[in-house]
Amino acid sequence: MPISQSDHTYASRPEGDQLLTVHRDTTVPVTAVLLYFHGGGWRGGSRDVGNVATRLVPLTASGIVVVSADYRLTGDAVYPAQLADAGDALEWVAAEFPDAPLFVSGASAGGHLAALVGLGAWERLTGRPHRRPASGVVTYALVADPLQWDAERLQAPRPVPGTFAHWSYQRTGQWPPGGLGRALLAGADTAVSPVVHTHVDTGAAPFFIIHGDRDTCVSYTESVQLFDTLSSRDGTAYLLEIAGADHEDPAFDEPVVRGAIAAFIGQFSPAAGSAADSLTHDEPLTQEEAPAHV
Repeated sequence: MPISQSDHTYASRPEGDQLLTVHRDTTVPVTAVLLYFHGGGWRGGSRDVGNVATRLVPLTASGIVVVSADYRLTGDAVYPAQLADAGDALEWVAAEFPDAPLFVSGASAGGHLAALVGLGAWERLTGRPHRRPASGVVTYALVADPLQWDAERLQAPRPVPGTFAHWSYQRTGQWPPGGLGRALLAGADTAVSPVVHTHVDTGAAPFFIIHGDRDTCVSYTESVQLFDTLSSRDGTAYLLEIAGADHEDPAFDEPVVRGAIAAFIGQFSPAAGSAADSLTHDEPLTQEEAPAHV
């Protein structure tokens, strides 16, 4: 595919410039923009993480511009610095693509930030509205509550070889795992709660929540809890449970998952036309046809 890739500074901080990368198929009209935040426990990772190429860049063939953003990590700044960066990245995208529907996405810790931004937490932090709010949120194995995540990891059994948790254990040599949530919140200003559920209200943006039922890093129940909270407050939410999938699993990159995401973006894009049309339907999806909890 004729993919254009360009790097940009979306914010300047005392810790350094915060960058994002725009991936775009220059042969097709822009139908929407998907802003993605990487995982890594708020401690590591970058916008150049390899799964952007396999998980998201193929979406550009249907006109979806993929933007992968860095944010300050816990070694440099504590919460709400990460939320401030994530919201500012959305502001940059809104200014750069003024006519395109905007969607936010992220995996694990990045899913936490995407959910917060999609639910208006940046607006509460800054005291001003987004230039344009997100039309929807896509999360992969999100951390919904940083301290709850710490507690779950402390109670987890010693990891079995071949799992994501074992890979993480081999990298750190530490068991039980360190408190990544505590590191995020140590000395933090939590006036704007880091717990995703507390920001759910009526009128929330639609959510497409993806999680593997064999996740050895972030419990599947975190996504179920968010789904249930959205549902109980009349929100629009779809929960895709992937059987046998672990954390950051290759199954997240499968064409069927990308097709469901493109359909979600197409259905909830306020502009005419659908990113999903060329993949699945001649007309926008109805509520009954949309991805559901499977």
